[in-house]
Amino acid sequence: MVFRKCSIGGKAYHGDSPVEAAPNPEAEMEKAGGTEMAIVDETPRNTGSHDSAVTAVQDQRAETRSSPSLLQAEKPKLGPETRFHDQDLLDDIESAVNAGPDQESQARSLNGFFTVLSLCHTVLSTVDSETGALVYKAQSPDEEALVHAAAAAGYVFRGRDRDVLHLQTPFSDNLEHYQLVNILEFTSTRKRMSVIVKKLDDVDDRLFLLTKGADNVIYERLKPGADDVKKTTDEHLDSFANEGLRTLTLAYKVIPRRRFSNSDSD
Repeated sequence: MVFRKCSIGGKAYHGDSPVEAAPNPEAEMEKAGGTEMAIVDETPRNTGSHDSAVTAVQDQRAETRSSPSLLQAEKPKLGPETRFHDQDLLDDIESAVNAGPDQESQARSLNGFFTVLSLCHTVLSTVDSETGALVYKAQSPDEEALVHAAAAAGYVFRGRDRDVLHLQTPFSDNLEHYQLVNILEFTSTRKRMSVIVKKLDDVDDRLFLLTKGADNVIYERLKPGADDVKKTTDEHLDSFANEGLRTLTLAYKVIPRRRFSNSDSD
């Protein structure tokens, strides 16, 4: 799977063609012989793991060993034919980083979109011993392509250390860290996958529900309002689908603390 297009906050980004895409310095050196939103409400529920205890222990040990180098590794490398690049999107993200009050809405949409894209998955990260670059290992090529697309936009998933997810974003010089509270896996009935994460920050320790799934399933869970954006996004989705592309909708919600209080635990 290759990430081709996206619609964020009512604006569509179509990406450059492989010929137009920004040059990949590493690929050029190799050729020369040298050494590259919306809001959703959802009731969280625990899901059982089908992995064996032995596998879980092995995975945790592998993650613990590799975590230090994961945080300093080079960004994942992709060729121009599979790397998503849209200069307009990169310009908008740069503007969002320095957003004034009149740009806060789009900045929030861009940050929310790529945060969901880079954290709502079960992808594992390793480091290529030869290139020193991050390598993503996913259960499906779809998830791998989505995490790569987020990394191309500056949202680099730096891996998982037990239940802590590490994320590099254009909005901060420091890594963001999230505690993985729960995974709500995709099923044919739910038609969506979700994760519940807690931001590990002295100032911001909010709980978030991040979800991705079929547009009809996500749309029926949106809060009222923003009808113009919803309509425009729906038109973009139809356009993408008419081009033969598979579509996916992303959303997030800040979870009120009261839902996780002791009184509500039953």
